[in-house]
Amino acid sequence: MAMIIRAAEGEVLGPPGGCRDRFLVDSPAWEGRLGVVEHLLAPHSIAAPMHLHTREDEFSLILEGRVWYVAAGVEHVAETGDFVYKPRGEWHTFFNAADEPARVLEIITPGGLEQAFRQIDTADGDVDLDRIVGPYGCSADYEATAPLMEKYGLAFE
Repeated sequence: MAMIIRAAEGEVLGPPGGCRDRFLVDSPAWEGRLGVVEHLLAPHSIAAPMHLHTREDEFSLILEGRVWYVAAGVEHVAETGDFVYKPRGEWHTFFNAADEPARVLEIITPGGLEQAFRQIDTADGDVDLDRIVGPYGCSADYEATAPLMEKYGLAFE
């Protein structure tokens, strides 16, 4: 069945001063083949610590602003209209080091990992990220993330 998700539609979760997620395609509705989330990055926010996933590939289209990526130890800056591929098994993170907000359309295949985003976005207080993402075949590295946060003045909200 064809459908249109209007610009003002889709569940939006997460802190306004950090990375909010607008859920567009939930994988259960697509037999697990695909998940689509729009990341709304506040200025000087980081979406996730350095991490890797073993089951999914992620594709990011920059809709607005600039987004910094670190992949395989190399820093990159992607701008509006750029398309970023983050393959499974590769350590990476992304963040907004600018003074303006940024928006990223995240396509996840196969889907499922977007459910972890929903759990993180609705958690109360401190999040045990390893407990949430572990069942999805993901690992996080906080030690590798700390220098980026200090260098760019980033904060997890």
